[in-house]
Amino acid sequence: MKRAVLLLLSLVCVSVVSAQRVQTISGEYTYYAPENVSLEQAKRTAIERAKIEAIAAEFGTNISQTNTSSVVNSDTESSSKFSSIGLTEVKGDWLADTKEPVIVINYDDGMLVVTAKVEGKVRERVNAEYDLEISTLCNGVESEVFRNNDRFAVRFRTSKKGYIAIFLIDDNVEQAYCLLPYETADGTSREVSNKEEYIFLSTQDSTYPYREETILTTDREIDHNRLIIIFSTNEFYMPLTDRGEFLPELDIESFDKWLNKNRVRDEYMSVITKILEIKAN
Repeated sequence: MKRAVLLLLSLVCVSVVSAQRVQTISGEYTYYAPENVSLEQAKRTAIERAKIEAIAAEFGTNISQTNTSSVVNSDTESSSKFSSIGLTEVKGDWLADTKEPVIVINYDDGMLVVTAKVEGKVRERVNAEYDLEISTLCNGVESEVFRNNDRFAVRFRTSKKGYIAIFLIDDNVEQAYCLLPYETADGTSREVSNKEEYIFLSTQDSTYPYREETILTTDREIDHNRLIIIFSTNEFYMPLTDRGEFLPELDIESFDKWLNKNRVRDEYMSVITKILEIKAN
């Protein structure tokens, strides 16, 4: 019995030591905003990049960039548009602010310059013990580029049983829309098996509650939305109203707070971001 107790204590110690330590760090970033970026958008961008810079300095980072070139046709002429979307994968997670971000606004030859200083709690990202296969489908074909009214779906497979949620972020209106679980759900994350390939947001999904396929629309020449896929081996709950009702749409600030709270609770939660391009024609 004594040996068994000692073994148990040893296992508990190993578990505690292997847990990722939460620490407080700070960072600063100066953002030179293009003419088409509003003041509020520039503030948010400066704050997010200050957090990324701080995490990168502490734990390291992998940075990738997606360049898109689009041709826009009108009745009289054709023009090209080039955009660059940076995706930074840092080796840690920003869990919560410990102080309100400090914003300093200046103008340099008419250009808006926003400097953000942040301080918050972070945790080094652990290596998840599962593999995820995720792709977006345009009219049934893998693609991240869509045209107005194209059919949209998400193909998903996991090597380990778990739970998933999918959100679409429209930064133009600063809103987050919960795509999965569906509105008919009770607000819990969607349970998934490691033995099945899923086609979410499609009539191919057995729990899809609508007759028509999911489509993407835009009223702009070119639009970019963020698709946020959240997966964990632990069950988690969607944003809820004060009365405990499922909230399928909320502002970006409330969404970020909800997501950060869940990441604090669950160190094995993975958050994957994809950029969807939607063209008017």
